[in-house]
Amino acid sequence: MAELLLQPRPPAEACADGPCGWLFPNYTMTDDCSNTPNISEAEQLRTPAASRVDMTRGSLLRQTVYLSWPIVAASLLQVAVGIADIKMVGVLGPEPIAAVGMARTVIFTLVALVFAVSTGVQVLVAQYSGRGDQANADRVVKHGLMAATVITLVVITPAGAVFSESILRLLGANQQVLVHGTPYLQIMFAGMLFLVLSFVIVAALQGAGDTLTPLILLLVANVLNIALNYLLIFGVGPCPQLGVPGAAVAAIVARILTTLAGLAVLMSGHFAVSLRMRSSWALRWELIGKIFYLGIPAAIQGFTRNIAFMLIIKILWLTAVGVYAVSAWTIAGQIRAVTIMVGLAFMAAATTAVGQNVGANNYQRAQSAGWLSVKLAAGLSIAAALTYALLARVLMQLFTDDSQVIAVGVQALVVMAASEPFLTGGMSLSGSLRGAGDTYMPLYVSLICTSVLTPLAAFALAIWLGLDTLGVWIGFDLAIAVQFGLLAWKFASGYWKNLSVI
Repeated sequence: MAELLLQPRPPAEACADGPCGWLFPNYTMTDDCSNTPNISEAEQLRTPAASRVDMTRGSLLRQTVYLSWPIVAASLLQVAVGIADIKMVGVLGPEPIAAVGMARTVIFTLVALVFAVSTGVQVLVAQYSGRGDQANADRVVKHGLMAATVITLVVITPAGAVFSESILRLLGANQQVLVHGTPYLQIMFAGMLFLVLSFVIVAALQGAGDTLTPLILLLVANVLNIALNYLLIFGVGPCPQLGVPGAAVAAIVARILTTLAGLAVLMSGHFAVSLRMRSSWALRWELIGKIFYLGIPAAIQGFTRNIAFMLIIKILWLTAVGVYAVSAWTIAGQIRAVTIMVGLAFMAAATTAVGQNVGANNYQRAQSAGWLSVKLAAGLSIAAALTYALLARVLMQLFTDDSQVIAVGVQALVVMAASEPFLTGGMSLSGSLRGAGDTYMPLYVSLICTSVLTPLAAFALAIWLGLDTLGVWIGFDLAIAVQFGLLAWKFASGYWKNLSVI
Protein backbone atom coordinates (compact mmCIF):
# COMPACT_ATOMS: atom_id res chain seq x y z
CA MET A 1 0.00 0.00 0.00
CA ALA A 2 2.62 2.56 1.07
CA GLU A 3 4.76 1.78 -1.98
CA LEU A 4 1.85 2.87 -4.20
CA LEU A 5 1.24 6.03 -2.22
CA LEU A 6 4.81 7.19 -1.77
CA GLN A 7 5.78 7.96 -5.36
CA PRO A 8 8.28 10.52 -6.66
CA ARG A 9 6.73 13.93 -7.32
CA PRO A 10 5.32 14.20 -10.89
CA PRO A 11 5.47 17.38 -12.96
CA ALA A 12 2.91 20.01 -11.99
CA GLU A 13 0.89 19.39 -15.13
CA ALA A 14 0.42 15.75 -14.13
CA CYS A 15 -2.23 16.66 -11.57
CA ALA A 16 -3.73 19.66 -13.32
CA ASP A 17 -6.42 17.59 -15.02
CA GLY A 18 -7.47 15.35 -12.14
CA PRO A 19 -9.14 16.30 -8.86
CA CYS A 20 -7.25 15.93 -5.61
CA GLY A 21 -8.83 13.16 -3.58
CA TRP A 22 -10.05 14.25 -0.17
CA LEU A 23 -7.90 11.66 1.56
CA PHE A 24 -4.80 10.92 -0.54
CA PRO A 25 -4.63 13.64 -3.24
CA ASN A 26 -3.07 12.05 -6.33
CA TYR A 27 -1.00 9.92 -3.90
CA THR A 28 1.88 12.37 -4.29
CA MET A 29 0.82 14.96 -1.74
CA THR A 30 1.88 17.89 -3.94
CA ASP A 31 0.52 21.41 -3.66
CA ASP A 32 0.30 21.87 -7.41
CA CYS A 33 -3.37 20.80 -7.63
CA SER A 34 -5.83 23.41 -8.77
CA ASN A 35 -7.88 23.44 -5.57
CA THR A 36 -4.93 24.64 -3.45
CA PRO A 37 -5.35 28.37 -2.75
CA ASN A 38 -2.81 30.82 -4.06
CA ILE A 39 -0.26 31.89 -1.47
CA SER A 40 1.26 35.32 -1.68
CA GLU A 41 5.02 35.65 -1.56
CA ALA A 42 4.72 37.79 1.56
CA GLU A 43 2.78 35.04 3.32
CA GLN A 44 5.21 32.34 2.26
CA LEU A 45 8.27 34.21 3.45
CA ARG A 46 6.87 35.61 6.71
CA THR A 47 9.65 35.24 9.25
CA PRO A 48 8.74 33.03 12.22
CA ALA A 49 9.56 33.85 15.80
CA ALA A 50 13.15 33.98 16.93
CA SER A 51 12.57 30.88 19.04
CA ARG A 52 12.48 28.78 15.89
CA VAL A 53 15.58 26.68 15.17
CA ASP A 54 16.35 26.56 11.45
CA MET A 55 17.83 23.11 10.78
CA THR A 56 18.58 23.89 7.13
CA ARG A 57 21.65 26.02 7.85
CA GLY A 58 24.50 26.46 10.32
CA SER A 59 26.41 23.84 12.28
CA LEU A 60 24.35 20.66 12.28
CA LEU A 61 25.59 19.60 15.71
CA ARG A 62 24.92 23.01 17.24
CA GLN A 63 21.46 23.31 15.68
CA THR A 64 20.56 19.76 16.68
CA VAL A 65 21.56 20.48 20.27
CA TYR A 66 19.56 23.73 20.25
CA LEU A 67 16.57 21.90 18.83
CA SER A 68 16.72 18.80 21.00
CA TRP A 69 17.72 19.97 24.48
CA PRO A 70 14.32 21.54 25.27
CA ILE A 71 12.58 18.37 24.07
CA VAL A 72 14.84 16.24 26.27
CA ALA A 73 14.23 18.57 29.21
CA ALA A 74 10.46 18.53 28.63
CA SER A 75 10.54 14.75 28.41
CA LEU A 76 12.43 14.51 31.69
CA LEU A 77 9.81 16.76 33.25
CA GLN A 78 7.21 14.23 32.16
CA VAL A 79 9.29 11.52 33.81
CA ALA A 80 9.39 13.59 37.00
CA VAL A 81 5.59 13.77 37.06
CA GLY A 82 5.32 10.03 36.45
CA ILE A 83 7.80 9.32 39.23
CA ALA A 84 5.90 11.61 41.58
CA ASP A 85 2.66 9.80 40.70
CA ILE A 86 4.10 6.36 41.38
CA LYS A 87 5.97 7.49 44.48
CA MET A 88 2.87 9.00 46.05
CA VAL A 89 0.57 6.19 44.95
CA GLY A 90 3.18 3.65 46.08
CA VAL A 91 2.55 4.65 49.68
CA LEU A 92 -0.93 3.13 49.27
CA GLY A 93 0.38 -0.35 48.33
CA PRO A 94 1.11 -2.66 45.36
CA GLU A 95 -2.47 -2.71 44.04
CA PRO A 96 -2.67 1.09 43.53
CA ILE A 97 0.70 0.98 41.73
CA ALA A 98 -0.56 -1.79 39.46
CA ALA A 99 -3.80 0.15 38.88
CA VAL A 100 -1.98 3.28 37.72
CA GLY A 101 0.39 1.29 35.51
CA MET A 102 -2.41 -0.66 33.83
CA ALA A 103 -4.59 2.44 33.46
CA ARG A 104 -1.82 4.37 31.74
CA THR A 105 -1.35 1.56 29.26
CA VAL A 106 -5.07 1.67 28.43
CA ILE A 107 -5.01 5.47 28.10
CA PHE A 108 -2.13 5.56 25.69
CA THR A 109 -3.59 2.72 23.67
CA LEU A 110 -6.67 4.80 22.88
CA VAL A 111 -4.80 8.12 22.70
CA ALA A 112 -2.60 6.53 20.04
CA LEU A 113 -5.45 7.29 17.64
CA VAL A 114 -4.55 10.97 17.92
CA PHE A 115 -0.97 10.24 16.85
CA ALA A 116 -2.50 10.23 13.36
CA VAL A 117 -3.04 13.95 13.81
CA SER A 118 -0.01 15.03 15.85
CA THR A 119 2.47 13.13 13.66
CA GLY A 120 0.95 14.40 10.43
CA VAL A 121 0.96 17.94 11.80
CA GLN A 122 4.60 17.78 12.87
CA VAL A 123 5.83 16.36 9.55
CA LEU A 124 3.89 18.83 7.43
CA VAL A 125 4.77 21.87 9.55
CA ALA A 126 8.45 20.84 9.45
CA GLN A 127 8.49 20.49 5.67
CA TYR A 128 6.45 23.63 5.00
CA SER A 129 8.71 25.57 7.39
CA GLY A 130 11.81 24.22 5.65
CA ARG A 131 10.35 25.39 2.33
CA GLY A 132 9.47 28.81 3.75
CA ASP A 133 5.72 28.33 3.30
CA GLN A 134 4.41 29.81 6.56
CA ALA A 135 0.83 30.16 5.37
CA ASN A 136 0.36 26.45 4.79
CA ALA A 137 2.19 25.64 8.04
CA ASP A 138 -0.41 27.72 9.90
CA ARG A 139 -3.26 26.05 8.01
CA VAL A 140 -1.96 22.65 9.07
CA VAL A 141 -2.12 23.70 12.73
CA LYS A 142 -5.78 24.77 12.49
CA HIS A 143 -6.81 21.60 10.68
CA GLY A 144 -4.88 19.44 13.13
CA LEU A 145 -6.65 20.97 16.13
CA MET A 146 -10.06 20.50 14.51
CA ALA A 147 -9.37 16.87 13.59
CA ALA A 148 -8.05 16.03 17.07
CA THR A 149 -11.12 17.54 18.70
CA VAL A 150 -13.50 15.46 16.61
CA ILE A 151 -11.59 12.19 17.18
CA THR A 152 -11.44 12.75 20.93
CA LEU A 153 -15.06 13.72 21.47
CA VAL A 154 -16.52 11.14 19.10
CA VAL A 155 -14.27 8.13 19.76
CA ILE A 156 -11.73 8.32 22.58
CA THR A 157 -13.70 9.86 25.45
CA PRO A 158 -16.89 7.81 24.96
CA ALA A 159 -14.98 4.54 24.50
CA GLY A 160 -12.79 5.16 27.52
CA ALA A 161 -15.66 6.18 29.77
CA VAL A 162 -17.82 3.16 28.87
CA PHE A 163 -15.23 0.40 28.73
CA SER A 164 -12.72 1.39 31.43
CA GLU A 165 -13.57 -1.39 33.88
CA SER A 166 -14.06 -4.01 31.15
CA ILE A 167 -10.61 -3.34 29.69
CA LEU A 168 -8.94 -3.59 33.08
CA ARG A 169 -10.72 -6.88 33.73
CA LEU A 170 -9.58 -8.15 30.34
CA LEU A 171 -6.00 -7.37 31.33
CA GLY A 172 -6.37 -9.54 34.43
CA ALA A 173 -6.91 -6.89 37.09
CA ASN A 174 -8.21 -8.25 40.38
CA GLN A 175 -10.93 -6.54 42.41
CA GLN A 176 -8.52 -4.45 44.49
CA VAL A 177 -6.87 -3.10 41.33
CA LEU A 178 -10.28 -2.37 39.78
CA VAL A 179 -11.33 -0.30 42.79
CA HIS A 180 -8.42 2.09 42.17
CA GLY A 181 -7.98 1.81 38.41
CA THR A 182 -11.56 2.25 37.16
CA PRO A 183 -12.24 5.74 38.59
CA TYR A 184 -8.72 6.81 37.61
CA LEU A 185 -9.43 5.88 34.00
CA GLN A 186 -12.89 7.44 33.93
CA ILE A 187 -11.58 10.77 35.22
CA MET A 188 -8.71 10.78 32.73
CA PHE A 189 -11.01 10.09 29.80
CA ALA A 190 -13.46 12.79 30.93
CA GLY A 191 -10.72 15.40 30.46
CA MET A 192 -8.97 13.71 27.55
CA LEU A 193 -9.66 16.53 25.07
CA PHE A 194 -7.17 18.82 26.80
CA LEU A 195 -4.46 16.15 26.84
CA VAL A 196 -4.97 15.51 23.13
CA LEU A 197 -5.00 19.18 22.10
CA SER A 198 -1.78 19.75 24.03
CA PHE A 199 -0.17 16.96 21.98
CA VAL A 200 -1.09 18.71 18.73
CA ILE A 201 0.05 22.13 19.95
CA VAL A 202 3.44 20.75 21.00
CA ALA A 203 3.81 18.81 17.72
CA ALA A 204 3.10 21.95 15.68
CA LEU A 205 5.60 24.10 17.56
CA GLN A 206 8.27 21.39 17.46
CA GLY A 207 7.72 20.84 13.74
CA ALA A 208 8.38 24.53 13.13
CA GLY A 209 11.58 24.30 15.16
CA ASP A 210 10.30 25.96 18.34
CA THR A 211 11.03 23.47 21.10
CA LEU A 212 11.57 26.03 23.87
CA THR A 213 7.97 27.21 24.14
CA PRO A 214 6.60 23.68 24.76
CA LEU A 215 9.24 23.24 27.46
CA ILE A 216 8.04 26.34 29.30
CA LEU A 217 4.41 25.25 29.04
CA LEU A 218 5.20 21.78 30.35
CA LEU A 219 7.36 23.13 33.16
CA VAL A 220 4.48 25.15 34.57
CA ALA A 221 1.98 22.32 34.05
CA ASN A 222 4.16 19.68 35.66
CA VAL A 223 4.95 21.72 38.75
CA LEU A 224 1.23 22.25 39.18
CA ASN A 225 0.55 18.55 38.55
CA ILE A 226 2.96 17.40 41.25
CA ALA A 227 1.60 19.92 43.76
CA LEU A 228 -1.99 18.88 43.10
CA ASN A 229 -0.99 15.21 43.33
CA TYR A 230 0.19 15.72 46.87
CA LEU A 231 -2.88 17.72 47.87
CA LEU A 232 -5.49 15.44 46.31
CA ILE A 233 -4.01 11.98 46.84
CA PHE A 234 -3.45 12.51 50.57
CA GLY A 235 -6.10 15.16 51.30
CA VAL A 236 -3.82 17.90 52.57
CA GLY A 237 -5.52 20.94 54.13
CA PRO A 238 -9.00 21.64 52.76
CA CYS A 239 -8.54 19.26 49.82
CA PRO A 240 -10.43 15.93 49.84
CA GLN A 241 -8.42 12.71 50.18
CA LEU A 242 -9.09 11.06 46.81
CA GLY A 243 -6.30 8.47 46.72
CA VAL A 244 -5.49 7.15 43.23
CA PRO A 245 -8.28 9.14 41.50
CA GLY A 246 -6.67 12.29 42.92
CA ALA A 247 -3.70 11.73 40.61
CA ALA A 248 -6.08 11.74 37.63
CA VAL A 249 -7.79 14.96 38.75
CA ALA A 250 -4.39 16.62 39.19
CA ALA A 251 -3.26 15.55 35.70
CA ILE A 252 -6.43 16.84 34.03
CA VAL A 253 -6.37 20.23 35.80
CA ALA A 254 -2.74 20.72 34.81
CA ARG A 255 -3.46 19.77 31.18
CA ILE A 256 -6.42 22.15 30.98
CA LEU A 257 -4.19 25.07 31.95
CA THR A 258 -1.40 23.93 29.61
CA THR A 259 -3.77 23.67 26.67
CA LEU A 260 -5.34 27.07 27.27
CA ALA A 261 -1.87 28.62 27.53
CA GLY A 262 -0.78 26.81 24.37
CA LEU A 263 -3.78 28.07 22.43
CA ALA A 264 -3.02 31.59 23.63
CA VAL A 265 0.55 31.19 22.35
CA LEU A 266 -0.67 30.12 18.91
CA MET A 267 -3.28 32.88 18.70
CA SER A 268 -0.78 35.59 19.65
CA GLY A 269 0.92 35.39 16.24
CA HIS A 270 4.34 35.91 17.80
CA PHE A 271 5.60 32.32 17.64
CA ALA A 272 6.87 29.92 14.99
CA VAL A 273 3.34 28.91 13.93
CA SER A 274 -0.01 30.63 14.45
CA LEU A 275 -3.68 29.85 14.93
CA ARG A 276 -5.45 32.53 12.92
CA MET A 277 -8.90 32.81 14.44
CA ARG A 278 -10.21 35.28 11.85
CA SER A 279 -9.17 33.23 8.85
CA SER A 280 -11.54 30.69 7.31
CA TRP A 281 -12.45 27.62 9.37
CA ALA A 282 -13.74 25.79 6.31
CA LEU A 283 -12.14 22.36 6.00
CA ARG A 284 -9.66 21.87 3.18
CA TRP A 285 -10.02 18.17 2.58
CA GLU A 286 -6.75 17.87 0.70
CA LEU A 287 -4.94 19.16 3.80
CA ILE A 288 -6.86 16.80 6.09
CA GLY A 289 -5.87 14.06 3.65
CA LYS A 290 -2.19 14.92 3.98
CA ILE A 291 -2.36 14.93 7.77
CA PHE A 292 -3.99 11.52 7.95
CA TYR A 293 -1.93 10.04 5.14
CA LEU A 294 1.21 10.79 7.13
CA GLY A 295 -0.28 10.19 10.55
CA ILE A 296 -2.41 7.05 10.25
CA PRO A 297 0.64 4.74 10.24
CA ALA A 298 1.91 6.41 13.43
CA ALA A 299 -1.52 5.95 15.03
CA ILE A 300 -1.61 2.27 14.07
CA GLN A 301 1.95 1.90 15.33
CA GLY A 302 1.14 3.51 18.67
CA PHE A 303 -2.08 1.55 19.04
CA THR A 304 -0.55 -1.84 18.24
CA ARG A 305 2.51 -1.09 20.40
CA ASN A 306 0.30 -0.45 23.39
CA ILE A 307 -1.75 -3.54 22.63
CA ALA A 308 1.54 -5.45 22.78
CA PHE A 309 2.31 -3.87 26.15
CA MET A 310 -1.13 -4.89 27.37
CA LEU A 311 -0.28 -8.44 26.33
CA ILE A 312 2.95 -8.15 28.33
CA ILE A 313 0.90 -7.19 31.39
CA LYS A 314 -1.27 -10.24 30.79
CA ILE A 315 1.86 -12.43 30.58
CA LEU A 316 3.19 -10.91 33.80
CA TRP A 317 -0.04 -11.85 35.55
CA LEU A 318 0.66 -15.44 34.46
CA THR A 319 4.07 -15.52 36.11
CA ALA A 320 4.71 -16.91 39.58
CA VAL A 321 4.53 -13.51 41.26
CA GLY A 322 1.47 -12.03 39.50
CA VAL A 323 0.52 -8.65 40.92
CA TYR A 324 4.05 -8.10 42.21
CA ALA A 325 5.39 -8.52 38.68
CA VAL A 326 2.90 -5.96 37.34
CA SER A 327 3.81 -3.53 40.12
CA ALA A 328 7.53 -4.06 39.43
CA TRP A 329 6.91 -3.53 35.70
CA THR A 330 5.14 -0.24 36.48
CA ILE A 331 7.92 1.07 38.72
CA ALA A 332 10.75 -0.15 36.48
CA GLY A 333 8.97 1.38 33.51
CA GLN A 334 8.83 4.70 35.30
CA ILE A 335 12.55 4.55 36.02
CA ARG A 336 13.28 3.48 32.44
CA ALA A 337 11.13 6.35 31.25
CA VAL A 338 14.27 8.49 31.41
CA THR A 339 15.75 6.62 28.46
CA ILE A 340 12.39 6.21 26.73
CA MET A 341 11.79 9.95 26.93
CA VAL A 342 15.28 10.59 25.56
CA GLY A 343 14.31 8.38 22.63
CA LEU A 344 11.01 10.20 22.13
CA ALA A 345 12.79 13.55 22.35
CA PHE A 346 15.29 12.67 19.65
CA MET A 347 12.56 11.05 17.57
CA ALA A 348 10.74 14.40 17.57
CA ALA A 349 13.99 16.28 16.92
CA ALA A 350 14.88 13.97 14.04
CA THR A 351 11.41 14.40 12.52
CA THR A 352 11.84 18.18 12.56
CA ALA A 353 15.49 18.20 11.45
CA VAL A 354 15.03 15.76 8.58
CA GLY A 355 11.66 17.25 7.64
CA GLN A 356 12.97 20.80 7.36
CA ASN A 357 15.92 19.72 5.22
CA VAL A 358 13.79 17.54 2.97
CA GLY A 359 11.44 20.51 2.56
CA ALA A 360 14.47 22.56 1.53
CA ASN A 361 15.61 19.76 -0.86
CA ASN A 362 18.84 19.29 1.12
CA TYR A 363 18.87 15.50 1.29
CA GLN A 364 22.49 14.99 2.30
CA ARG A 365 22.07 17.27 5.30
CA ALA A 366 18.81 15.49 6.12
CA GLN A 367 20.60 12.13 6.21
CA SER A 368 23.42 13.52 8.35
CA ALA A 369 20.86 15.01 10.76
CA GLY A 370 19.18 11.62 11.11
CA TRP A 371 22.39 9.77 11.98
CA LEU A 372 23.49 12.52 14.35
CA SER A 373 20.21 12.16 16.26
CA VAL A 374 20.81 8.41 16.53
CA LYS A 375 24.30 8.91 17.96
CA LEU A 376 23.22 11.54 20.49
CA ALA A 377 20.21 9.50 21.64
CA ALA A 378 22.22 6.30 22.01
CA GLY A 379 24.99 8.06 23.91
CA LEU A 380 22.64 9.63 26.45
CA SER A 381 20.69 6.41 26.91
CA ILE A 382 23.86 4.40 27.60
CA ALA A 383 24.72 6.79 30.42
CA ALA A 384 21.18 6.59 31.82
CA ALA A 385 20.99 2.79 31.51
CA LEU A 386 24.29 2.27 33.29
CA THR A 387 23.12 4.54 36.09
CA TYR A 388 19.84 2.80 36.76
CA ALA A 389 21.33 -0.68 36.31
CA LEU A 390 24.00 0.01 38.92
CA LEU A 391 21.54 1.71 41.29
CA ALA A 392 18.58 -0.56 40.55
CA ARG A 393 17.87 -1.65 44.11
CA VAL A 394 18.24 1.84 45.53
CA LEU A 395 15.89 3.24 42.90
CA MET A 396 13.26 0.56 43.44
CA GLN A 397 13.36 1.19 47.19
CA LEU A 398 12.45 4.81 46.56
CA PHE A 399 9.04 3.66 45.35
CA THR A 400 8.16 0.68 47.51
CA ASP A 401 9.31 -1.36 50.50
CA ASP A 402 7.75 -4.61 49.23
CA SER A 403 10.65 -7.09 48.90
CA GLN A 404 9.07 -9.10 46.05
CA VAL A 405 8.32 -6.03 43.97
CA ILE A 406 11.87 -4.75 44.55
CA ALA A 407 13.46 -8.07 43.53
CA VAL A 408 11.51 -8.33 40.27
CA GLY A 409 12.08 -4.65 39.49
CA VAL A 410 15.84 -4.93 39.98
CA GLN A 411 15.89 -7.88 37.62
CA ALA A 412 13.97 -5.90 34.98
CA LEU A 413 16.19 -2.83 35.21
CA VAL A 414 19.45 -4.76 34.95
CA VAL A 415 18.41 -6.99 32.06
CA MET A 416 16.68 -4.32 29.99
CA ALA A 417 19.54 -1.84 30.37
CA ALA A 418 21.38 -3.75 27.65
CA SER A 419 18.90 -2.77 24.94
CA GLU A 420 18.41 0.91 25.77
CA PRO A 421 20.79 2.36 23.14
CA PHE A 422 19.09 0.23 20.48
CA LEU A 423 15.69 1.43 21.71
CA THR A 424 16.50 5.15 21.57
CA GLY A 425 18.51 4.79 18.37
CA GLY A 426 15.59 3.02 16.73
CA MET A 427 13.20 5.73 17.86
CA SER A 428 15.47 8.37 16.30
CA LEU A 429 15.52 6.43 13.03
CA SER A 430 11.72 6.20 13.08
CA GLY A 431 11.56 9.98 13.52
CA SER A 432 14.01 10.48 10.66
CA LEU A 433 11.94 8.36 8.28
CA ARG A 434 8.77 10.16 9.33
CA GLY A 435 10.38 13.54 8.72
CA ALA A 436 11.37 12.37 5.26
CA GLY A 437 7.74 11.54 4.55
CA ASP A 438 7.65 7.77 5.08
CA THR A 439 5.55 6.94 8.11
CA TYR A 440 4.78 3.47 6.77
CA MET A 441 8.20 1.85 7.13
CA PRO A 442 8.39 2.52 10.91
CA LEU A 443 4.92 1.00 11.15
CA TYR A 444 5.90 -2.18 9.30
CA VAL A 445 8.99 -2.65 11.43
CA SER A 446 7.05 -1.99 14.63
CA LEU A 447 4.36 -4.50 13.68
CA ILE A 448 7.01 -7.16 13.13
CA CYS A 449 9.15 -6.47 16.17
CA THR A 450 7.03 -4.79 18.85
CA SER A 451 3.57 -6.17 18.15
CA VAL A 452 4.53 -9.73 17.19
CA LEU A 453 8.09 -10.59 18.21
CA THR A 454 8.03 -8.97 21.68
CA PRO A 455 4.97 -10.74 23.15
CA LEU A 456 5.82 -14.03 21.41
CA ALA A 457 9.40 -14.02 22.69
CA ALA A 458 8.27 -12.95 26.17
CA PHE A 459 5.63 -15.68 26.38
CA ALA A 460 7.91 -18.37 24.96
CA LEU A 461 10.78 -17.56 27.31
CA ALA A 462 8.70 -16.83 30.41
CA ILE A 463 6.03 -19.52 30.18
CA TRP A 464 7.17 -22.26 27.79
CA LEU A 465 10.82 -22.28 28.84
CA GLY A 466 10.03 -21.49 32.46
CA LEU A 467 12.24 -18.41 32.82
CA ASP A 468 9.33 -16.56 34.44
CA THR A 469 9.79 -12.76 34.61
CA LEU A 470 13.39 -13.01 33.39
CA GLY A 471 12.08 -14.36 30.09
CA VAL A 472 9.87 -11.30 29.63
CA TRP A 473 12.79 -8.89 29.93
CA ILE A 474 15.02 -10.95 27.61
CA GLY A 475 12.19 -11.05 25.06
CA PHE A 476 12.11 -7.26 25.10
CA ASP A 477 15.86 -7.01 24.53
CA LEU A 478 15.79 -9.34 21.54
CA ALA A 479 12.91 -7.56 19.82
CA ILE A 480 14.41 -4.10 20.34
CA ALA A 481 17.76 -5.13 18.84
CA VAL A 482 16.08 -6.59 15.75
CA GLN A 483 13.96 -3.45 15.33
CA PHE A 484 17.00 -1.17 15.41
CA GLY A 485 18.78 -3.26 12.79
CA LEU A 486 15.86 -3.14 10.36
CA LEU A 487 15.34 0.62 10.72
CA ALA A 488 19.06 1.36 10.32
CA TRP A 489 19.16 -0.73 7.15
CA LYS A 490 16.18 1.09 5.59
CA PHE A 491 17.35 4.60 6.50
CA ALA A 492 20.86 3.93 5.21
CA SER A 493 19.46 2.77 1.86
CA GLY A 494 18.34 6.34 1.07
CA TYR A 495 15.12 5.27 -0.69
CA TRP A 496 13.27 8.05 1.13
CA LYS A 497 15.09 10.73 -0.89
CA ASN A 498 12.74 9.99 -3.79
CA LEU A 499 9.53 10.61 -1.79
CA SER A 500 7.43 13.76 -1.75
CA VAL A 501 4.69 14.86 0.64
CA ILE A 502 4.28 18.61 -0.06
